[in-house]
This record gives sequence, structure tokens and C-alpha cells, in this order.
Amino acid sequence: MNRDRSTKIGLVFSYSLGYCRSVLRGIKEFAQTRDDWVFTPVEPDRDAIETLRSIHPAGLIAHVYRTDVAESLLSFGVPVVNVSGVLTDVSIPSVSVDDQQVGALAAEHFIERGFQNFAFVGHRDHGYSIRREAGYRKRLEPLGYSVCSYHERESAPFNPRGRLWGVDADVRRWLVELPRPAAIFAPNDLWGLQLTEVCRQTGLKLPEEIAIVGVDDDDLLCELARPSLSSVALPGERIGVEAAALLDRLTAPPRVKPPKTPLLLPPIEVVTRRSSDILAIADADVAAAIRYIRNHARDPIQVEDILRSVPVSRRLLERKFQAILGVGPGEEIRRARIALAKSHLSRTEAPMSEVARLSGFADQRRLAAVFRQETGFTPTAYRRRFRRRL
Repeated sequence: MNRDRSTKIGLVFSYSLGYCRSVLRGIKEFAQTRDDWVFTPVEPDRDAIETLRSIHPAGLIAHVYRTDVAESLLSFGVPVVNVSGVLTDVSIPSVSVDDQQVGALAAEHFIERGFQNFAFVGHRDHGYSIRREAGYRKRLEPLGYSVCSYHERESAPFNPRGRLWGVDADVRRWLVELPRPAAIFAPNDLWGLQLTEVCRQTGLKLPEEIAIVGVDDDDLLCELARPSLSSVALPGERIGVEAAALLDRLTAPPRVKPPKTPLLLPPIEVVTRRSSDILAIADADVAAAIRYIRNHARDPIQVEDILRSVPVSRRLLERKFQAILGVGPGEEIRRARIALAKSHLSRTEAPMSEVARLSGFADQRRLAAVFRQETGFTPTAYRRRFRRRL
């Protein structure tokens, strides 16, 4: 008699979300090393989850965003790994993104563009929204900036299909009353997309009056927005790999105890699209210098090259940069090059010598030294961790 030696894994995901699809690609990548794993995917719905009982799963990986779903998963009595950050108090081991770093990265994106007015739209009860707002504020408030927040009025469960904010008069009123130009951070792309539509309905110009950044870098939602939506890219595939690896340790001998703290991975980058592609800098000299840096970051430019394009003294330009951006022009050049390098490393398979050339570094040795100093990663380690399949 043949014995079934397969290890059955239930996958409980909202397949409409780009983040979930990215996590699933990572799970599949890990499973290349586990020929015995057999997947059964279902939606995060109690009735759908109940169908998994017939296969007797060895473990479950799930996007848990409702307490009833969490209770249903725990009732199986097998290891479960959660890849969602929605619930604030759930006793399931989790692998997710560092939401506070997500908020800080969005704030940094707006700071680099010279914004002085900052806002946040989110939910007061959803864990990821709370933490992303906290990270956003933590980066901005020490610089003397305040954040004007709009939260959903009613307590409601997370909805992966979104909700129609366009009919909410309070959102429209709040947007119109914001001091402009305003930089708005939305905690996911569903909300960011709807904000772009509300702005269009109210006659607010994007990005001249309102700039918006979402989270997830869901290419469909971001390109559906008018104008296209800038977004914080998350390490979804890496989360999938780590979640699958954790489930493997929990299910395969010698089994380990479930970790008490979540594994949090840093976000990748802000993918800039039209919704935030603007300089909100009133000082003409600094604005011109920033444009020059962004247009020439891949070239071997120095501060002296900026001064030939922007006819002010070096001392005055340094002082203006520090007052407006908190960094000098030399550091802004380095920051622009690191951003280019991150993009090439996460989005291409170009050799390191080519990444260095395309990012304005003299050679790959210089790239490696500066990149590690700024990010804590070697370029190779960064690519291995954050490579994105587009």
C-alpha cells in the first residue's frame, strides 16, 4: 500500500492584493527546496477555511486580518504563520514588514522634495496603519513639522477590496482645508488610489497642490490612479520566503517553539510616480540644485558642478540646504546615488560594475563602501534580500 508522504500546507490569502501575490511568490521560491510540500489555497473566509480540514494540513500560512479568521485557523491545532499586520493582538507567529520604517521612508521621500505641510489618512484601529502613522510622525516631528491626520470615523474590519471614500463628504472637506502644497501619506495603495480620485473630484491638482504616497507598490492600482501613484515597495517575496522557512521549522523535526516576537523586514524603497514627482521648494536656488542632482546623479558630479549651474556661493548653498533639507548638497548627491543603486539592485540583474556606473559611483568598490555605510548592507546582500520579480 502506497503511503502519502506529502506535507500538506494550507495557504489562506486575499488574492486580489498585490502584496499577497508577492508573498505567495516567495513561498513558492522556498518550496523549491521542499518537494514534499503540497499547497491548497483558499480565501480568508471561515467557510473556505473549513474546507481545509479534509486535507489534514501540517501547517498554514495566512494573511490574517480578522479575529474570526484567526480563531478558525488556531482551531486546527497545527502551526500557523501570519503575514499580515492588521490585527494588533493575535497570538500567531508572524513575519511582516517593519511598519514604522515604512512611515519613516514615506516621510523622508516628502522631506527630500521640500514639503512643509504633512498629512496622513488611515484607520485608528488597524495595526499596520497605527504603526505607519507613528513612524511617519517620528521622522517628521523632531524636525518641527506637525502632521494633520484623518482617520475613518467608524471602527470597521480591514477590507482587502477597499471602500468608497469618494462619497465621504468629511474626507473632501478635510482635503480642501489642508494647507498647500500638502504631502499625504496613505497606509496602502487602495487608500492612495481613492485619495487621488477624491482630489480629482474636488478640483485639487496632483501633485502641485496635493502629493500622495501609498504603500505596497501594487502596479495595477498605482497605474490605475490618475496621476499614477507613488508607493513604498515592500519585501513581499522575502516575507514569503521567511514565512515558509518559519513554518518549516515549526512543522519538521526537530520542531522549534513558536517565536514570541514577529520577524520584521525593512521596506525596500519609495517607487516615485507622478503623484509625488514634484519639488515643493520655494527657494529657487535649492530647487534648481536638487533638479540638477536628480538629472545628473548617475554622472561623476561634485558640488562644484552644481555651483556652475546654480550661480551662488558654496557657503550660501550649503547653508540653504541645511536649513531646508537638513543635509548639505554633497550628502544629497550621495543620497540620490544610493537611491539609484537600490533601484538597480532590486529591479535588475545588472552586474555590480554596471550598477556602480549607472548610479554615479567610480567603481564597484566605491559603490560597496558607500552603500554599506548608508544602508548596513553590501550591494550583493541587498539584492539577495530585496530582488523583485517584475
